Amino acid sequence: MQFISIDKPQYRKRLNILLISLVASLTILSLAFGGLLIELFGSDTVIRGESTGNFHLNFIGVILAVVSCSLVMNWIKTKPYMKEIYWVWQVKQLQNRIYRKLKKIVAAAQENDVNAITILLYYYHSQKKVYELDNNTLTMSKVETDINSIEQQISDLNLAITLDDFSIELIDKV
Repeated sequence: MQFISIDKPQYRKRLNILLISLVASLTILSLAFGGLLIELFGSDTVIRGESTGNFHLNFIGVILAVVSCSLVMNWIKTKPYMKEIYWVWQVKQLQNRIYRKLKKIVAAAQENDVNAITILLYYYHSQKKVYELDNNTLTMSKVETDINSIEQQISDLNLAITLDDFSIELIDKV
């Protein structure tokens, strides 16, 4: 997965709009679906101090809202407006996949495995990019140290590894 140029203010603005829209949609749709289901299938009898017995209908309303929002998100994820947000989402998924094998990858990199070194170079640079976009400055110094370390190893081994050399298939090879 290639790095793309992202305008941080635009990314933050679009992400905030998306998140607010998503939360509002979930809330409104949950209430609407729940109300509709209660109107159609709910109990007419309400006894003071007792449950109405409509919890399951409200719960189904929430599930329908989540499914509806998921379908809309799946439909809009490839639209130009979502390009940066979707790229970051994909990178975070990729980082999670690498993280699950990180101990094994780090051990292989210490043995000078070129695939592992390539994965770590991409992993650390992608962390830096995502942390910058998400304003996560707490762990940036650790990431910078990791980047410098892996780049020093690449230099010491006289390798010519770039971020473009990374491919998802490398993860399965380590």
